[in-house]
Amino acid sequence: MALGTQLTGRTRPNLSAIPGVAFPSRIDILENPLAAHSPALAAEVEQDVHRALAGEDLGSVQVRFRVCQDDSGGLRFICKVENPPRVDGDGAAPSWRWWSPLLESPQQFRDALEEGLKIRRLRLEAMTGR
Repeated sequence: MALGTQLTGRTRPNLSAIPGVAFPSRIDILENPLAAHSPALAAEVEQDVHRALAGEDLGSVQVRFRVCQDDSGGLRFICKVENPPRVDGDGAAPSWRWWSPLLESPQQFRDALEEGLKIRRLRLEAMTGR
């Protein structure tokens, strides 16, 4: 009896499994409800995500934003960045998951994301000894 597997969604080869070769990150912004509240803010934080993550050798990452209204009616948001599930030992960099604190501005977002990336880099250095 033959077993068939149906592919659902997009697929691409795992290029990061090639030793010594770094490939750019693939950044998929899956949800950004900020656009319904502030299209300019949504566009700016999406550009910031692409700029910050492009050279980080993360492989494929998924990005989601959430909108939170505070009691004063102000707009706040959070961001979640994570690698989709993958097989351990596939040669890719270790999975990374980052959730932002509650944010109000693009500058707060950039600062928080850079801090998260800095911590990731330090952990990777500790793991590799470089």
